[in-house]
Amino acid sequence: MLWGVFSPQYLTGAENVDYLKEIKPIFAEKCYACHSALKQEAELRLETRELMLNGGDSGAVLHPSKPDQSLLLQRIMAQEDEQMPPPEEGSRLSAHEIALIKTWIAQGAKTPQEEIPGRPKDHWSFQRPVKTKVPQTHSGHNSQNPIDAFLEQQRKQKKFITVAPAGKRVLLRRVYLDLIGLPPTEDEIHNFVNDSRNDAYEKVVQKLLASPQYGERWGRHWMDIWRYTDWYGLGKQLRYSQKHIWHWRDWIIESLNRDSSYAEMVQDMLAADELKPTDHQALRATGFLARHYYLFNRTTWLDSTLEHTSKAFLGLTMNCAKCHDHKYDPLTNLDYYQMRAIFEPYQVRLDALPGETDLEKNGLPRVFDAHIDAKTYVHIRGNEKDPDKTRELKPETPEIFTFNSFQVTPVNLPAEAHNPALQDFVLKDQLKAAEAKISVAQKAAQQAKQQLAELEKNSKTKPAQKKSQEKETLFLADDFTKANSKQWTMGPGQWTFQDGKLIQTKTGYGRAYLRSKANHPLNFKAKLKFKTTGGDKWRSVGLAFDVNGQREKMIYLSAVKPDSKLQVSYNEGSRSIYPAEARHGCAVNLNELYELEIKVRDQLVNVSLNGEHAISYRLPLQRESGKIDLLTFDASAEFEKIHISSLLANEKLIDGKNSKTPSLKLAKSKSTTAKISLRVAQLYKKSLMAAYAADKAPYSNQSEADQTNLRRVAALAARKYELALAEQKLAQTEEKRESTTGEAAKKIDKELATAKKQLETAKQAVNKPGEKYTPVRASLKALEGPAEKEASRFQPYPTTSTGRRTAFARWITDRKNPLTARVAVNHIWLRHFGQPLVEEVTDFGLRSKQPLQHELLDWLAVDFMEHNWSMKHLHKLMVTSQAYQLSSSTIGADPRTLEQDLKNQYYWRRNTIRMESEVIRDSLLYLAGELDLARGGPTIDPDKNPESKRRSLYFTTSRDAQNKFLSMFDAADIFACYRRNQSVIPQQALALANSKVSLQMARKITEQIQTKHPDINNQKFIRLAYEKILCVEPTPQESALCLKALAETESVLKSNKNQNPTWRSRENLVHALLNHNDFITIR
Repeated sequence: MLWGVFSPQYLTGAENVDYLKEIKPIFAEKCYACHSALKQEAELRLETRELMLNGGDSGAVLHPSKPDQSLLLQRIMAQEDEQMPPPEEGSRLSAHEIALIKTWIAQGAKTPQEEIPGRPKDHWSFQRPVKTKVPQTHSGHNSQNPIDAFLEQQRKQKKFITVAPAGKRVLLRRVYLDLIGLPPTEDEIHNFVNDSRNDAYEKVVQKLLASPQYGERWGRHWMDIWRYTDWYGLGKQLRYSQKHIWHWRDWIIESLNRDSSYAEMVQDMLAADELKPTDHQALRATGFLARHYYLFNRTTWLDSTLEHTSKAFLGLTMNCAKCHDHKYDPLTNLDYYQMRAIFEPYQVRLDALPGETDLEKNGLPRVFDAHIDAKTYVHIRGNEKDPDKTRELKPETPEIFTFNSFQVTPVNLPAEAHNPALQDFVLKDQLKAAEAKISVAQKAAQQAKQQLAELEKNSKTKPAQKKSQEKETLFLADDFTKANSKQWTMGPGQWTFQDGKLIQTKTGYGRAYLRSKANHPLNFKAKLKFKTTGGDKWRSVGLAFDVNGQREKMIYLSAVKPDSKLQVSYNEGSRSIYPAEARHGCAVNLNELYELEIKVRDQLVNVSLNGEHAISYRLPLQRESGKIDLLTFDASAEFEKIHISSLLANEKLIDGKNSKTPSLKLAKSKSTTAKISLRVAQLYKKSLMAAYAADKAPYSNQSEADQTNLRRVAALAARKYELALAEQKLAQTEEKRESTTGEAAKKIDKELATAKKQLETAKQAVNKPGEKYTPVRASLKALEGPAEKEASRFQPYPTTSTGRRTAFARWITDRKNPLTARVAVNHIWLRHFGQPLVEEVTDFGLRSKQPLQHELLDWLAVDFMEHNWSMKHLHKLMVTSQAYQLSSSTIGADPRTLEQDLKNQYYWRRNTIRMESEVIRDSLLYLAGELDLARGGPTIDPDKNPESKRRSLYFTTSRDAQNKFLSMFDAADIFACYRRNQSVIPQQALALANSKVSLQMARKITEQIQTKHPDINNQKFIRLAYEKILCVEPTPQESALCLKALAETESVLKSNKNQNPTWRSRENLVHALLNHNDFITIR
């Protein structure tokens, strides 16, 4: 046996090496992946001293007190092929680690007595849960609530004593916040406190579980676990999740309110497209899978799907097995890719929903098997660029699970599932939209016809005018070859003259200008040629007129990103007005030459950009004498020339009020375009109906000949529609040419030539229509990468689905599956009791020790399944237990119990829980009577609607968009939030103290109390405020402190001559209570 290139030293001066702390962790990290119960390379296991002495194929690997003879030490010191662990399995041991092991062996390789770990399949979590008999209570009778029976049995063994039950007020607030996420009202508190019936609390629980707010409260919990996120990306490019994913959120809420079976919910999330392929309500559930969408990399997408499907439903970490066999769990590299094969075919699409044809406005994000023949291979060492194509993998579940119910059966889909355009509502909605377009086109054609008739009438009745003898009067012309102090007064800025250009280089917020020394003509036209060369943000360059003190009108070109534009604006008082109808959006590039032509007659302003008419606008205020400013705002620029002259009386302008033009020729063009546009709308409707008939024919009893005929009819209708579109394009181009001059006209002439060629092609196609047509579209497949062409998104969908996800969903929810029910119960328990029964909620694998309350967990899991996986049944069982109803305070607790179970593992008291961010905000609004309890619908953009009063779970939640207030209080992490953090940081106190919502709601709450009790004194106000906000009555000490604070605050306010010091001081008290620790804590 080779020893390697060096011999390790013993640890000098070391005390006895601690096996459990120093040696076993090294073996666990470096060796157990191949030499443990999980796997036994060379038949060798290293988990205990006994196993090392027994050895493997090469005999014993450990010789106590004889490190030089121990094969274990020799192999970890070896080089190249003999090295352990092998280079491809991990890094070799450090010199210090080798020295530790050598010293440990030399010291006799001592270990504590250890049991030899059993087979992985014998681990507690891989055994089916068993519903053991409920323990007897001390009185000899079965406990009314099994939870208490199991917990009391364990506490009795430890001689632990529970604290007293919580007070009725504290309990009521606790259960309200737990089940619906909103505090009780004063009336609800009084009713419960004064209700002496034995079942008073149970009735409250039943009422809360029946409340629609229950689904919203617990919907947010499950949205955490299932990693809900709205879509995000870059600009309009969708990169993650899906648009309208809120339909999945609404499905979660509605399912919980219906008390849908958890098993059915899981099945629908994984495979509703196969199980319920035409049920829109159920298909929303597949948002669970659609949420994993990632534009740029399919492997990243599927890795996410596998990892979080496993964590959410099975409580197992699988991602480790992507590159190699799992180091800690019986999940192999092969298991990982066989599970990937289950999801390999699936894709995402957006289907139309009744009442909406525009998928940008609304649609159903859902999954389907798009690539039923997609192959799965092992990625060698997890590298997707290095697949092992020698072996195609079939879908399968991990080998460790022995109940073997995974059976794949392909699913034949109904026509409406693989061709969603065949749904009855699709044609109805699309025809309605088509008829709306016809109606709009008819009105436009009628208006154009009337406009033309009026102009023709005026041209006939108007006496012929002699050609005007009026000549333009030059006001100002400058080619900027040198400074012209006779024409201009130089204002702020950094102005220079260079190479026949006027250059302004100052940037940053602020204006630079040259101002004419004389007032310009009332009616004028101006031409300005310039380049914008830089600027920080606004990068605006242009011209102002009627400049008189602070009053002016302005026309400027702005290169601001992303909304560059040409704009007419004006001042009204101290405000600058930027009318939307005086804005022309256009690309504005730096260092590109632009020419503005401006014509002004009275209040009418016409602006052309590079020879193309852009803006017609009537100023809403009177004109006045003033000067011209050549200006920049946060922009550097180069001006080449400016020319301003009087506007001739016969110069034609386009009216900005009604876009009516005095040009008879242009009016004729507009009328022609409108007529053709009407025909386009009418032919579209006909082509739509013909396409629908042809689409539906294959699913009817019609003969092949009839189907062929319908395809030909649809093709002819499509060609006629395309011909009308070509005619429309030509007419629009001709109309555009009528209002274009200069260099831009040459570009339009090229467009005209292209339009004419396209028209000829369309005419020829009508004579040979063929059988091809565009099917009715009611779905859009998600892009499978940024390079995918738009046309491929409309390919026909497969008529079958693989059935893999159905088999997997049924396998997960099989009652023989040992994990699913346990994982769900653990999540629900965590949120009711503040700590889980199994500490790592996503890792029930071999590292997870059997929980202290193992029998209770299993009893609840089986009972959960026996009651049709009813979550409301579980909630009721948990919150009606005595354990749940205990006080959370340790004041007066048994000292021995407190000392020996500081972490409350035996549930001798209730844990305090900090409110989640959503509960804090919702409670603030609810207490003030401001919370909007409307349910469901599209998400609310927190930037555009920060003042929204809807419940917090309806705000957009993504990487790029979050409500700022919520983000301060441990809002859900969209990447992984199986368990909320409970942090306490200074920023939270600042947010609650200074936030607009907190201050506003404090005022509203004060107003509520005082309106209801107009003559209330401070003593009573304090009691009512405590009751409303904290659901308790103040102690005498608290009352005294509050009275003192009110008096002192009122005194200060009076000295500052505040108009209503009593009211204001009470607002301050309410605001202080909203910042109280007892407000944001669920006791």
